[in-house]
Amino acid sequence: MEDHDSISACASSPKTVPLSSTSTNCSKTSPKTLNATPSASTSPIESSTRQSDISLEEAIDQLSVADRKPELMFNALEAIFQRATEQDEEIGAGVPSVHVVFERARESARRGYRDVEALRAIKTMLEHMWWRQSEFLVIAARNLADGSRESGWRIPYGEAGILDFFLAVISTDNITHDLSLHALRLIGNSCADTDVNRERVVTQNGIPSLIKQLRDPLLVDFTIPVIYNISDDYEPAQEAAKINHLCPAVINLLTSDSLDSDRLLGYVCRLLDYAAEHPDTKPCPDHAVQTLLRAAFKENLDVEDFVSLADAARAHLRHDRFQRLFISQGLLGITLGLFLRSYSPQDPSNTSLSVSNLTILVRDPEEEEQLSAMRSNLIEALSDVSAIPQFAVRYPLNSAIMSSLLPWLSASQVQLQICSCVMLGNLARSDAVCRPMVRELDVHESLIEILQESSDVQLLHSTLGFLRNLALPSENKAVLGDADIIEAVSSLWSMDTVPQLQYGAASLTRQIINGSLINVQRLLVSLSPDTESPAHEKTYLSLFLSLFETSDSMPTKVEIARTIASIWRCINSSSQSITPQMLSETLRRLCLMHPNIGKPISLMVSQSQWPIVRSEGWFAMALMARSREGSAAVNDILHQIEVFGPLVETIKGRSRSIGGESSPAAIEDDEGMETESRSAQERDMRVKDRDNALVMISELLKNRGNEMSALRRGVFENLLGGRESPRSMLELMTRGPSPENEDEDEEEDEE
Repeated sequence: MEDHDSISACASSPKTVPLSSTSTNCSKTSPKTLNATPSASTSPIESSTRQSDISLEEAIDQLSVADRKPELMFNALEAIFQRATEQDEEIGAGVPSVHVVFERARESARRGYRDVEALRAIKTMLEHMWWRQSEFLVIAARNLADGSRESGWRIPYGEAGILDFFLAVISTDNITHDLSLHALRLIGNSCADTDVNRERVVTQNGIPSLIKQLRDPLLVDFTIPVIYNISDDYEPAQEAAKINHLCPAVINLLTSDSLDSDRLLGYVCRLLDYAAEHPDTKPCPDHAVQTLLRAAFKENLDVEDFVSLADAARAHLRHDRFQRLFISQGLLGITLGLFLRSYSPQDPSNTSLSVSNLTILVRDPEEEEQLSAMRSNLIEALSDVSAIPQFAVRYPLNSAIMSSLLPWLSASQVQLQICSCVMLGNLARSDAVCRPMVRELDVHESLIEILQESSDVQLLHSTLGFLRNLALPSENKAVLGDADIIEAVSSLWSMDTVPQLQYGAASLTRQIINGSLINVQRLLVSLSPDTESPAHEKTYLSLFLSLFETSDSMPTKVEIARTIASIWRCINSSSQSITPQMLSETLRRLCLMHPNIGKPISLMVSQSQWPIVRSEGWFAMALMARSREGSAAVNDILHQIEVFGPLVETIKGRSRSIGGESSPAAIEDDEGMETESRSAQERDMRVKDRDNALVMISELLKNRGNEMSALRRGVFENLLGGRESPRSMLELMTRGPSPENEDEDEEEDEE
């Protein structure tokens, strides 16, 4: 008995967001630029004010508008550095006149030019403040971070080394929260849509330090948008983030209280889009899939976030560890709930998996495309999970969840049907499950209806696989035949545009008739009961053999050939209750209505790719030769040189050339030189093949020997007796069984 088979079956991004010192706006459509202080009503300084003579307090008051007027940013910075230098003269050591530096910076800003040299001098002042642990460094960082919100300053910040300075700051342990916050703001703003600065972050190995900041609940609101700004549409940063375990860090955030889901979940989902694509699962927590699924089940999620979370869960489920955890943690229910929720938003507290009252929400075509792709990913994940042995133990056929999948087979939504086919089909991996599915639950009726009505390739593929599993137990075969499964599957034989379906249909046909005489007889039923119709002379087997002639797929041809071999095994089986009259009628319809019945068998013995298939072929030919009707087909195909050659090789243990001379392979065998790589199983197979070939010749001579020419009969007798034929095989094989040739052979024999 054969084994039961397992069944298998573009998001838009939010814009980069300017970071303020107070809050983060996570709207994915139009991020709002926020000021550095809660109130944006601070009035700009009058132009008559002497810019170099302002106090630190006045400079701080101007921070809220500094990003809109660059000269005000430099006013504030100058005041900050002057006050810092007054407290610690070492801060200004080696730096040119502070006033000259900032006057130069202001003048260039007024003219629309960013003076990088002036910024380098400012960067030197920042370094001195860092070394001297100046309390004013935080205020300076805040001021520069505000300035980074203006896109024109981003590249100059990078060229002047200010970005590198703050990358070094966040890589340092035990710095104050406020300094970390403004350093993050400056880094994130400087990298927004600016690849040259993103490259600096990656080159300076700043990604690990940024991911480390996710551990601080007070910095999460800033760190997530910063990482997003750096990695959005920039693959080197994405790769660095994946290597440095961004995915498990984000998943841990989803389980903690430090994530404000309403404002940050959108960015978390965008990070997961790439971080979870091929996750390194070793550092991922055991609850990763559970966390992602529960996050996707929250209310008021938009489609993009919903899809991102579900896809991230699927990415983890590609790994054996999370497949086992999926089963042990009992996550099937919530996953199927997500599946239903993708069609119609439901109350998270509603755990019903019923589709009877499912109200389908009409969505935008782009959103529906995203959801359809997500469902396909979930089906793939569930296919993987349901194929492992532990699944059937946790979710047996009589469990509530698996029972709820039965109505999905008749749902109007194709992907619900596919999901049910895949999971129930994988559960049908033993006779103990397949029998009640057919004989008690009538699952096959819904599946046959799908074959009759559906045109969806994926659904048909999963349905064929499911039915093939159900057809394995002998008790189910007659029930499937009674349900017109042969008629239903025959419609797929002609789908030459979808070769994989033709193969699946051929494989199912073989399984249906294997060991079932009644289904063999159904295959031989005329296509029309009207004796005046041309279709009356055609059978379902005629259509099946037509597929053999038209298909270009070798696997499909082999499946058809194996089906024909199964028919002959069934007819000759002692376990079949068949009367002589029934056998005679079956053989008549099989051979006389299908003169090409032997052609698929000739393929089996002439091919060398699958030895076991070749062995099936010799066995089938031996069975065919036992009857008058079948021996005629055997006699015909033995006129083919591609069949007769392998016959000689099988019996003699060597390969014969057409002219009768031994090939190199034959010489090796004549000298008794077998290669050591041939296993005992292969040797046993060759012995059985030889025995079957000899039985075939013996039966052929018994049933057709009197009708053969003396020459042809002699060749077979010599093969049977282990003697060399006196005639060239080339001469024999190039002569057909015509009366003229037979007369010539008789005359030559007399001579």
